[in-house]
Amino acid sequence: MKLIRFAVIGLTLFGVVACTIALLRLAHVAPPSKLAPYPAWTAAHFAPALVFVVLMSLQLWPGLRAARPRLHRILGRIAVGVGAVMATGGVAMAWLVPDRTVAERIFMSVFFGAWSAMLGLGFRAARARQITSHRAWMVRMSATTLTPLTQRLIFPAFAVSFGIDGTATFWQLFVSAAWVAWGINLTIAEAWLHGRTARLAPA
Repeated sequence: MKLIRFAVIGLTLFGVVACTIALLRLAHVAPPSKLAPYPAWTAAHFAPALVFVVLMSLQLWPGLRAARPRLHRILGRIAVGVGAVMATGGVAMAWLVPDRTVAERIFMSVFFGAWSAMLGLGFRAARARQITSHRAWMVRMSATTLTPLTQRLIFPAFAVSFGIDGTATFWQLFVSAAWVAWGINLTIAEAWLHGRTARLAPA
């Protein structure tokens, strides 16, 4: 449990740093990456992503939920709106940014479609006061949200293991790392949910 908590905190901080760097590059403050620069309009994805990751960490904080339930609900509604903008921007990036592969477009479309469904189901459950279901969907959504960060930890291992001899190979490994990262995150989330159910079950 503590290991998962530290992993979530670490990935969340990683996400804040990654989004901040992306926004600074768009503002021509930070040095550009080796990949082709993103168009300025992609800030419509990175800015809400930064806000959403912060809101998500607050929503996962048990102390805040217990001490300030009304604030938890308000922040949840804000997160849904911010998340919708983030997801729309993410899909737009996959289809409108030049040089994106078909595999990347498929992954991003499926990913954000599933992510939006999880967020919507969690929000609906909260509105219906189905708290157990709400928390389960939010755990799955949070694990999915952190997938791009896990992907960036896995990708270097793929690059070292298989080697990169060109742009095509880069994208094959990058998208493969995304699928693997999503699978890892969701597997851990489901294991945690199953374990939590077992712990709360009457003896």
